Amino acid sequence: MTSGWVGKIAQNPATRRLQKALSVQVPTAAWWQIEGGNPKPQDWRTLFRSCHCVRPDDRKRFQQRLDRARRKGEPVQFDFSTGKHVVCFPLLHNGQVKGYLGICSAGGLLSPSTVELVAAGLEAVVRENEKSEEIRTLAETIQPRCVALSTIHTIHRLISSTLNLEELLPRVARLCCQVLRAQACVIWLMEKDKPVLVPRAVVNMRKGRGEAARPFRVGAGIPGTVASTCKADLTPQKMVVPLVEEECLGVILVRRADHSRPFSPLDQEILTTLAEQAVVAIRNAQMYETQERVTWGTIRSLSAILDGMDSYSPAIVSGRKIMADVAMEIAREMGLSAAQQKSIQYAALLHDAGRVGIPDEILHKPSKLEPAEYDTVKQHTVKGASLLEPLEILEPAIPIILYHHERYDGTGYPKGLKKEAIPLGARILAVANAFEAMVCERSYRKSVPVQEAAKEIAVHSGTQFDPKVVKAFLAIARRGQLERFFAEK
Repeated sequence: MTSGWVGKIAQNPATRRLQKALSVQVPTAAWWQIEGGNPKPQDWRTLFRSCHCVRPDDRKRFQQRLDRARRKGEPVQFDFSTGKHVVCFPLLHNGQVKGYLGICSAGGLLSPSTVELVAAGLEAVVRENEKSEEIRTLAETIQPRCVALSTIHTIHRLISSTLNLEELLPRVARLCCQVLRAQACVIWLMEKDKPVLVPRAVVNMRKGRGEAARPFRVGAGIPGTVASTCKADLTPQKMVVPLVEEECLGVILVRRADHSRPFSPLDQEILTTLAEQAVVAIRNAQMYETQERVTWGTIRSLSAILDGMDSYSPAIVSGRKIMADVAMEIAREMGLSAAQQKSIQYAALLHDAGRVGIPDEILHKPSKLEPAEYDTVKQHTVKGASLLEPLEILEPAIPIILYHHERYDGTGYPKGLKKEAIPLGARILAVANAFEAMVCERSYRKSVPVQEAAKEIAVHSGTQFDPKVVKAFLAIARRGQLERFFAEK
C-alpha cells in the first residue's frame, strides 16, 4: 500500500466501512490500489508480483482494462485466467483519473447495482477528500493573512503604548521573532546625517547566544544593500526588509536556525507589513524625542534666567536644582510613571517663573514682608502658570506650578485646596520646595542642616504636607540620599 493521494482515499474511514460492508457479499475480496492515472507497467507489476490472481499472460489484458477504466472514467469488470474476478474503480479528481482502487475475488462478478453502489461511495469519499484539501489550502492561505492583520493591530498598540525609542525598538524586534517564529532579529537605524546603519535593537530568542550586530555603511553588506536599494532580501533562513517612509530609515533582519522551516514569500509579505507599521511608530518616537530635546532646552534656558534673578538659587553640575532632584526622588519612591516624573521635574525647574513680575525690592527684601508685599508674592504661582500656559508640552506641569503652595489642611494659596483636591505633583513639590527653602541660604536667613530640615518637614505631616509624600521623603532621608544631592553640587 502507498501513502499517496489514492492511499488517503483507501485509508479514509468511509472507504473502510464500504469495504467492510462489501465483505459480507464477497468474503474472499482482496483490495488493491494503484497511484497515478496512467501508471507505468512497473508501478502495477510490483503490486501483483505476489498476487496469485495474475499470471504473466494476464498482465497485458490487465493493462488494457486499466486503460479502458481511465478513458471512460467508470468501473470495469473482467476475469483473469486463474478464475479470479476483478473490479477496477478509477478515482477522479477535478475530472482527471488520479489512481485506482480494485477488488480481486473468487466469488464471481459483482452485480451492476453493487458496482454502482461502491462507485458512488468512492466518489463521495473523493469529494469529501477534495473539500478537506480545499479547506486546508484555504486555512494555509488565510492564517498568515490573519497573522498579518494581528501584527498590524499589535503594532498600533505599540505606537500608543510608548514614544520612547529605546523601549519601542526591542518590542518591535521581539514581535518580529514571535510572529515569524524566528530565532533572532536585529533592527538598524540610519545615523543622522551619515550613510551608516547603526544597530539599535538586538533580540535573540535563544538564551546565551547573541546575534552579531555591527554598523554597516549604506551599500555594504546585505543590510547596507537593502538600505541603498530599498528592496528586501530573502533567503531560506534570513530576511532583511527596509524601513521606508519617504526615504530609508533603517532595516530589519530576522533569522531562523539552519534546521528550521525556510522563510517563504508570504513570510516576507508579513515582515514587510510589520515594517510599514513599525516605521510609523519609529517616526513618531523620533519626532517626540526631538520635541523633548527642544522642550528641555527651553526649560533649561528659562530656569537659567530664573537662577540669574536670585543669587541664592543653588545649582548642581548637571544643571538641575536640588529641589528638582528631591521632587524627582520622591516621585520615584512613590512609584509614579515616567511621564508624571517628567512633569514634576519641569514644574520644579519652573515653579517660580511668576517671580519675573515681582519687584526686586520685594524678592530680595532682607526683613519680613509686609502683608501687602506678601499678597504680591502669593500671586507668583498664578502668574507663573499663566506665563507658561502657551507651551503645550508643559500642560501637565501647569497645575503643579499653580498649586505647589497649597497646604494639605486647606490653608494654602492660591485657592485653599485641601488634601486629595491638590494635585499629587503639587503635594510632592510642596515638600521639595520647603526642604530646599530650609537647606539653602536666603538673603534674610541662613541655611539649616539637612537632617534638621527633614525633621521639620516630618513635624508638619498631615497639616502642611501630605503624610504619604512625607513618608516617601523620610525614606529618602534615611538612605542618606539628601546629603548625596549636596555632594553632587
